[in-house]
This record gives sequence, structure tokens and C-alpha cells, in this order.
Amino acid sequence: MKSGQSLPQQWNSKPTRYPARVKWLRRMDATSQVIGSTVIVIGHGLRRSGIIPWELGVVPILVMLFISVSTLMRFRWSLAQQSFAKRNLWTVVAAAAWSLGLVAVLIIGPILPDTNGDGLGGSRWWGLVHLSEFVLILYSLTGAIRGLRKFASGGVNPAFLLVASFLMLITVGTIMLMLPACRAFPPQVELEGAPFLVAFFTATSASCVTGLIVVDTPTYWSPIGQFVIMCLFQIGGLGIMTFSAFFAVIAGRNVRLSEFATLRDLLSSDGVGDIRRLIYAILGFTFAAELIGAILLWPMFADLPLSQQIFMSLFHSISAFCNAGFALTDNSFVGMGNTWCVGGVITALIITGGLGFSVLYNLATFARTEFKRFTGSRLFYVPRQRRRLRLETKLVLTSTIVLLLGGWAMIYLLERTGPGHESGISLADAWFQSVTFRTAGFNTVDLGELQPSTKLIAIFLMIVGASPGSTGGGIKTIVFAVGAVGLLTVIRGRRKVEAFRRTISETTVNRALAIVFTSLLTVMVTTILIVIFEGRPELFLDHLFEATSAVGTVGVSSTVQLDTNEFASTTFSLTAPSRIVVIVAMFLGRIGPLTLLLALAGEGRQTRYEYPTERVTLG
Repeated sequence: MKSGQSLPQQWNSKPTRYPARVKWLRRMDATSQVIGSTVIVIGHGLRRSGIIPWELGVVPILVMLFISVSTLMRFRWSLAQQSFAKRNLWTVVAAAAWSLGLVAVLIIGPILPDTNGDGLGGSRWWGLVHLSEFVLILYSLTGAIRGLRKFASGGVNPAFLLVASFLMLITVGTIMLMLPACRAFPPQVELEGAPFLVAFFTATSASCVTGLIVVDTPTYWSPIGQFVIMCLFQIGGLGIMTFSAFFAVIAGRNVRLSEFATLRDLLSSDGVGDIRRLIYAILGFTFAAELIGAILLWPMFADLPLSQQIFMSLFHSISAFCNAGFALTDNSFVGMGNTWCVGGVITALIITGGLGFSVLYNLATFARTEFKRFTGSRLFYVPRQRRRLRLETKLVLTSTIVLLLGGWAMIYLLERTGPGHESGISLADAWFQSVTFRTAGFNTVDLGELQPSTKLIAIFLMIVGASPGSTGGGIKTIVFAVGAVGLLTVIRGRRKVEAFRRTISETTVNRALAIVFTSLLTVMVTTILIVIFEGRPELFLDHLFEATSAVGTVGVSSTVQLDTNEFASTTFSLTAPSRIVVIVAMFLGRIGPLTLLLALAGEGRQTRYEYPTERVTLG
């Protein structure tokens, strides 16, 4: 027996009679998934243009036939047939579902009606095509997640994994949005898919939960395109690794220690508790909050058909919770700030999504403990390790309240007392903008008409952003809080940075300083490049506003006058080079400039020596 391996591990290390054949089948399985999924996406994307023949439907059928046969062959060759289904759960489920569906279609006939207008949509052939496409897409998604888990378990730097996952999501989103089916146009007009730069910009903005747009979302994109955008900011908001670990858990597999470390870094959590419970809590709370938000937003779209009412409610609820800022209404929520749906529901979703999952989890455990202490009963079960509010939670809540109330007061006072703004804005509009300037990209007023001083306040709020491990961007409220506490420490002449009777480590303070420096440097470089490419120095403040919005993944944009004397958002008016700069800025803002540097630098080495300390003059 090999050292370091138990008997079951020895037995499962070679669970087949023909390892070379099985290895070849696995490779062909993966290749066929890629080919089949590509054909499905292209086929559905181009079918509206009438250039895809129905014969392409044979490809997913052949792919699923190959997967089913190869699964059966691998089972026959297996030396551990009793555990084969457990070790190959998703493959067995896909093959079994397709085989049972095949029998049902051949015996009963298709369930779906003719939707292609060629008389074949209701035939058994098209029923089999639809079945194969559905099963293959789901199986390919699980395959991609398994590949991501394998990649993450190989000791990959979590920072590099974060960068790679978002690049993959943006790439897939760009390809999807370039398909003609994602474009909205009248039936009598045949248009091509979205240009590459438009699709690339939109996919990046959605994946990085920013909300900046170069085309009008409700009119330019079809319902399919809008659905793709919604999926992008849902996945981008939670993170691909969260979904990966979730599927691993429901498959009955353990989350590896390396995966836990990666997930901990991606969620900015220091917890070492049960990762299964944490994953369930994150996804469960997210989907519950989004569902409740959609129900509460239902009255906003009461005049629409039922299907559109459902989609619009879900779209805006997910967009608000993920701090994405995408809206399917005309001109965002301008003029709707006084409604309870916008001023209450939307802002509540934005704030909740921007608190961070570790903070929400800590609040849940604390609430459970307090409820049990006062009533002696159990409201719901959460782990008992955390019975107090952690320092991170206290700093996040304190800084969030200060920023929200301070921003609300400053925006209201500046707009009420500024020159040319005798009427000012309402308290509700000022409150909404204070919330959305930090994390989301919605607006209830014309941002181009704001006072320059108000825009500077907005820039400050955008730089700070949301909280660690949340769906928002910025340098994060924790960094702002650590900086504020550090300032008080210097003023008081103390050596240790302390808050709420806890000492903040020197490493945390140094990291906060590095985050502030890299973020401000990114904003400055982005602004300089936009100013150079646009050649309109009179719009410097608007370009600074735009750059900060991109780096902070906020998504708000000012209004500028075009050469045609028309008014449009700053993002609309940007030239191609400036749009590319904004794309890079949004990506850096979502992953963090410091994270990118860590990903490029790799793992650092700890030195065993220390140089003498010498004092330098700071000012």
C-alpha cells in the first residue's frame, strides 16, 4: 500500500479496467460538450435571421447520444460499479434524463408546440432536439463548474482565480450579446448582432455590476438580451466560486480546503466555520431577498402584461440587490423618487446587498442568540460559534450609517442652497441619491443638473463604495473606517489603532493604505486618459465623475451636451478609446487594483530577517 493513502483511496485511484480508454472517452466527452453547446448558442442566436438550417439540431442529439453511450461503457468497465453513480453523479443524471426523455418523446410525442413556423416544431424530431439542447446545456454548465473546482483545488492564487473567473464571465457574456437574438428590432427588419465593442462594454458592465451603458437597455436589447444581462450581473454579483462550491455541496461532495481558502478570500470572510452552511446562507438569503423585492416591486409594473410584470419585477430586484444599476424603465427612475417602491424597496435592496455576506451572516447569528436569550426559544438554527457582533460588523454598520446620513444631508443642503437651484430637490431624491452614489447606478434626478459641489460629494461616496464581500465596489467601508480610526489614533498620539475595544492589526492598516493608493491612482489614470482621448477640458469634472463611477463600479453618469446640441449621458458621448478605458476601469474596480497586482505577483515569500528601523519625515 502506498504511504499516505487509505485502502478506499487505493481502490478508487484506478477504478476502471481500461484507464487509457476511459481517459480518451472523458476527453471526447468534454470536446463534444464544447461543440454541442457552441452549436446550440449559435443556432438559437442566429435563427432569428433565418440563416441557420434546422438540420443543425442533429448535433446536440449526436452529442447526447455519445455521452450516454460513453457513460454506459465506462460503467461496464468500472471496477467499482457500486460507487460509479456517486463518483459521476452529473454525468449519470444527464445520460439517464436524456434516455428517459428520448423514450417519452418517441412514444408520447413532443410537449412543445410548433414555434419555428416551418411545420416541424411540433414533430417528434423537434421534440428530441429541444430535449437534447436542454439537457446538454445544463450538463455543460455542471462540467464548467467541475472544471473550475478542479482548477481552484490546484493551489491557485485566489487573486488569480478571481481575475480569471471574471474574464471568463465577460468573454461568455460578450459572445452571447453579439448574437442577433439578443438585439431588439421589429419583425420586418433584419439586423445583425450587436457590435463587438457594444457587447463587450455591456458584458463587462453587467459582470462587474456597474451599470454604465452605451446603448439604451430597454430598447436596444431584446428580452433574450436583457435576460443574458440579468444573468451576468447575478453571477457577477455573487461570484462564480460561490456557485461552484454550491453545486459541489448539493452533489454530496466535500469542499476542499483550498477551495474554502479561495472562497474565503473572494467573500472577504475570516470565518472558519461550516462552509456548507455559509454557502447555503449566502445563496438562500440572496434569492429570498430578491424574491421578496420582486414581490414588493410588482405594483410598479401593474399596467404591463403578466409575463412582462414578472420579468420586470425580477430584473429590477436582482439589479438593486446586486448593486448593478441596470434598469428597463425610461431614464432609470427619474421622477419616481417619492414612490415607496423606489425610495423604500429599491434602496433597501441596495443597502442590504452592499453590507457584505459575512456581515449579514454575523447579524443573523447575533439576532438568533439575542432572540433565544430573551425568549428561551429557537427562531431558526445558525451555528453557535459567533454570539457577538464582530469588529468588522460594527465598523461596517457605523460607517454605512454615517455615509448614508451624511451624504443625504450634504446632497439635500447643497442642492437646496446652490445657485440656480431655488426649487432644489426633495428629501426623498436626496436620500435615494445618497444610497445609490455609493454602490448602485440608478438615479431619480438628472445628474447633469447637479451642482459641482454635489458631484464632488458623489465622487467621494463612489470612492468609498460598499462593504467587503458584498456585491458593490469602491475601496470599501472598512478601509474608510480604518482610515478614520487611524486618523483619530494619530491625533490622540497613540501607537495602536483601536476601535470598539479591539486592536486593528498593522497588516490590516497597511493593506488599507495600499487599497486607497491603488484605487486613487486608478481613478487618476482613468480620468487623464479620458480627458486626453476626448479633448474637451471643459468637461473635466464630468469625466472625473465618469472615471470614479467606473472604478467604483457604481454606474451613475452625468449628462453632457453633444456637438449636435443634444444632451446625452457621458458614457454615450465617449469615443471608442475612452470606452475601452472605461471597460478596463470597471474590471479593475470589480476585482480591485490591488487584487490584480497580487494575482500577477503570485505568492510572496516570507523573509527570515528584519532591517533596522529608521525614521523618515512625512511632512
